[in-house]
Amino acid sequence: MKKLFFLSALFTALFYMTCFAQWVSQTSGTIQNLNSIYTTSTTNVYTVGDNGVGSKTTNGGTTWANMATGTTYHINAIRFLTATTGWFCGQWQQNYKTTNSGTTWSNLAGGVTTLNDIFYPTVSSASGWVVGDIEGTYGMLYDYATGNYPTYSFTANKNLYGIYFANTTIGWVVGDGGLIIKTTNFGTLWSQQTSGTTQTLKKIMFINTNEGIAVGNSGIILKTINGGTNWTSPTSGTIQNLNAVYYADALNVWVCGDNGIILKSSDGGLTWASETSGTIENLNAIQGIGLTDIWACGNNGKIIYRSGIISVFENQLQGNISIYPNPFSTSTTLQTNNYLTNATLTVYNSYGQQVKQINNISGQTVTLQRDNLASGLYFIRLTDPPPLSPSEGGQRDSAGVGNIIATGKLVITDN
Repeated sequence: MKKLFFLSALFTALFYMTCFAQWVSQTSGTIQNLNSIYTTSTTNVYTVGDNGVGSKTTNGGTTWANMATGTTYHINAIRFLTATTGWFCGQWQQNYKTTNSGTTWSNLAGGVTTLNDIFYPTVSSASGWVVGDIEGTYGMLYDYATGNYPTYSFTANKNLYGIYFANTTIGWVVGDGGLIIKTTNFGTLWSQQTSGTTQTLKKIMFINTNEGIAVGNSGIILKTINGGTNWTSPTSGTIQNLNAVYYADALNVWVCGDNGIILKSSDGGLTWASETSGTIENLNAIQGIGLTDIWACGNNGKIIYRSGIISVFENQLQGNISIYPNPFSTSTTLQTNNYLTNATLTVYNSYGQQVKQINNISGQTVTLQRDNLASGLYFIRLTDPPPLSPSEGGQRDSAGVGNIIATGKLVITDN
């Protein structure tokens, strides 16, 4: 009876949150365009925008207060590494830093070029990369500490809009004409990747060193599972310009763009569905804390917020797979319609962290033991390796990551 009550309560709560979670407007206190947003906790959120506007909330957006930025120029990006230390950049090559949660900001540099995005690897690091519009002949790609301003033929006459590092050495930059470039040594060298598009790419984000998503104009979404060696273009279902991407975990991803467009993927970016944002303002940035608290900001001071466990029962199982029993307390069995060879089953917790993996699966069934996993909600992904040679129909990618066969959700309970 206790177990049945737990399951009933769990599914009722999850169903309730799924049905009633929605995007709602928050009062920003400004009519300036808001270009970037960053969350350091479920209560502390920062946003910046045109004419030096800055706002901060310490109560999850119930109220927003003016944040003195020290500039009247447009600010295009803000990023924090800790609760206290962050940076923003923007027009006239401004690069500001705070060490006290935005109470004060100090100007680190200035110039003539508009900066569009920024990344510092550590709190104490003086070395930090910025990207921006064309300066002279080349798109702005600059490391403030070393003065390194690499000029490659592939950045000639291209504005650069987004930068993201999966760790302190491996990062990517996106820009005009479908440009994607990558470094594996924190910018000592950059190399161009084949994106397969000529659309302007606005932002890029990776959940690890292999899996990433880039978004841009005319509804373009690009996805990679091997660090960018190969990029695919899943159907977004929109022609609106897409301006930002947010990975909540390995499976749940949000994208925002012009005319209030918000797209959600529940399978790591393979398929996308639209969500109702409640606005027609251009949404320029999206960011959050896991699945539970997500904010987007845009033109005319628009801030929208979504809370709760999102779409828990959307696409419960994707692919030809069945799971029984589910929920389970000791073990469960996954069965597929297709014969597997050297497949891999990966289990993630609700934060997107890998907690279990079974390799070298062959046949049509696999048994998943609970072992020491705590009770709760988990996500699974079943992958198989691609063919080994062109004669077999394709090639294994350089990272050894295979094709996604199916995704799903599990609930573990206690007896």
